[in-house]
Amino acid sequence: IGTRGPGETQLETDRRHIRRKIAKLTEDLEEVRRIRAVQRDRREKNEIPVVAIVGYTNAGKSTLLNALTHAGIPARNRLFDTLDTTTRTLEISDTCTVLISDTVGFIRKLPHHLVEAFKATLEELAYADLILHVIDASNPEWREQAEVVEGLIRQLGAEATPRLEVFNKSDIYVGEIRPHGEDIVSISAKTGEGLDQLLAMIGKRLDTGFYRVTLSVPYDKGGVVDMLYREAKVESVEYGQTIQVVAVCGEKTVGQVREYVIDGWQPSKEFWED
Repeated sequence: IGTRGPGETQLETDRRHIRRKIAKLTEDLEEVRRIRAVQRDRREKNEIPVVAIVGYTNAGKSTLLNALTHAGIPARNRLFDTLDTTTRTLEISDTCTVLISDTVGFIRKLPHHLVEAFKATLEELAYADLILHVIDASNPEWREQAEVVEGLIRQLGAEATPRLEVFNKSDIYVGEIRPHGEDIVSISAKTGEGLDQLLAMIGKRLDTGFYRVTLSVPYDKGGVVDMLYREAKVESVEYGQTIQVVAVCGEKTVGQVREYVIDGWQPSKEFWED
């Protein structure tokens, strides 16, 4: 009498074990956030646009990322099959390269504690330049599912981010008239139908302010070449009387190296200079 029994001791042991697991998972989430913050800073510094793929679970987000980038992500019909963000490079055109990310699938009545657990993944939406909202056009409840996604986008503070509504699985769509509009595209990630149109729409919104330029850099200004490797996409370097560099640069970078540009960009003139 008055001593603690073995059952109570086991209960305390279990609680300690659970607390340690919670602490470890919290640590891991913070590390994910820290790494993502570093990656975001690098992307912003390099002026690389970011596209985030969102949608209701099983809408075909991973299949779409595979189709666009050959990412090789397993695409299975399972709830929360994608739990971590997968990011790949996607070349839209000669002067536009973007980073495109897959995210966890949304569900109706997602518990608040789950939203918190997934924020390390979902917070990418707030930093995206464009959101692709993938909708399963073959699902009779697609309107309700789309509203769930829109609600969670608002909850995550990304409602002001430009977006395209991507109606997937158009190869098995049963309606008479496909959804259409300025920011709407029908595709089949499985067959490839409509992907060219989707890429064109992404490029129309993000392919701005980039130039393919040729630079002639003196040898005593070699630091300029190093800067281009950090801040731009260097396509070729040749060594002759000067260092000839071909690179795709953002407007800010072009302004920094304008004195070395020999082709691909001209400073804008004021009206009295014509």
